[in-house]
Amino acid sequence: MGIKNKAMEISRIIEKQDTVTILSHNDADGVAGAAIAKVALEQRGIKNEIKFVNYLDKKTIEEIKEKFVWFIDLGNGNIEEIIEKNISCVISDHHFSRNFYENSINPFIYGIDGELEISAAGLSYLISSNFFDFPSDLAIIGAIGDLQDLKHCRIVGMNRELLAKSNIEVKKDIRIYGREKPVYKMIAYSSDPTIPRLFKRIGAVISFLKKIGINYEKSWNEMSREEKKILLSSLIKLLIEKGFTYEQTSRIFGEIYEIDGKDLRDITTILNAMARNGEAELAVDICINGNFEKGEDMLEKYKRNLRKCISFAKSRIEEYGKLLYFHGDGQINENLVGTVAGLIIKEEEIKSPLIGFAETNDGIKISARLPAILSKKINLSESIHKVASKLGGGGGGHCSAAGAIIPKGMENEFLSAFEEEIRNQLVL
Repeated sequence: MGIKNKAMEISRIIEKQDTVTILSHNDADGVAGAAIAKVALEQRGIKNEIKFVNYLDKKTIEEIKEKFVWFIDLGNGNIEEIIEKNISCVISDHHFSRNFYENSINPFIYGIDGELEISAAGLSYLISSNFFDFPSDLAIIGAIGDLQDLKHCRIVGMNRELLAKSNIEVKKDIRIYGREKPVYKMIAYSSDPTIPRLFKRIGAVISFLKKIGINYEKSWNEMSREEKKILLSSLIKLLIEKGFTYEQTSRIFGEIYEIDGKDLRDITTILNAMARNGEAELAVDICINGNFEKGEDMLEKYKRNLRKCISFAKSRIEEYGKLLYFHGDGQINENLVGTVAGLIIKEEEIKSPLIGFAETNDGIKISARLPAILSKKINLSESIHKVASKLGGGGGGHCSAAGAIIPKGMENEFLSAFEEEIRNQLVL
């Protein structure tokens, strides 16, 4: 059976329900996936409710055990509990699972890499498109939200097939984020790649632009083709001079995805901002209506809060063997700790795994992030699941970005066991 046949099978299970609880992860991919599911259920006249969580804990499992649940972007790390509680459900989660579940559409079973080739929103679309035919825009928004274009500077695999069914425009362009901003800001805050001598140095960037004859107040989008060519070649030359490889320098140019002239990265940033600020259900409505501008005010608030959290976290980073870690100490919300860790990894060019701790009502939330230099050597998902489970918690995720929940007061025990796991992986 192929993945599309499995999607058909799951859609038939859903069709038999009178009411469905959509339980999704509160990030851009989860929001997009939930929006797809909601549209499909309402098209079929099936009553539904949506609930968003940062992780699937025992309390949430107790709350839903009497309902029929459609898990989106989570569930694969909790199959044992789902079976134990005899929860009626289907699962569309693109994360790797160590356990088999009959009513789960797990891409890895079909030889599809859930890290790169399809997102949770993409799986939600495969199921929902059996109810009625509609464009796959939100499936691609979910993939971009999950950063599935980063490795190859373009989306690949089944995402490519879904892209062909969408209204999304594909452009070859500079991949540095912020093409609508003054170009000096775009370059100064580039994190993929981080540009030596210019990163976060506004004065140096302005001098660089003046030297090559570029008006620093113009945005990339406002520049002429000739100006873009000059700037792009100058940036590549600078990177080569600093010892960047061809693979690293080539990341500066690639595919950009837009809908109605709006960069999908801007859209996913808005969705993440809303989800992290407790407005995930409003974000679903925005996805359905396509009115993404409604979230821009919240985006500014989110960015300000994020900068404060990053500054706090940087001041608290400590070393533990092969790891670096920080504790939020009540200053960093559990919904933000993963984003904070990921941004610090990029901004500071950290070369070790970074662990962030944040307090929750039920324990300690852990977010682990990996720098690109270690992406082929370490699997965070396996290690964090193993260690958290031994400590009475649970976890999982991706190879380079994973999360867990452990009991309060167990941070040192976690660091000790997790550092040993990482050390062992580096030896292999």
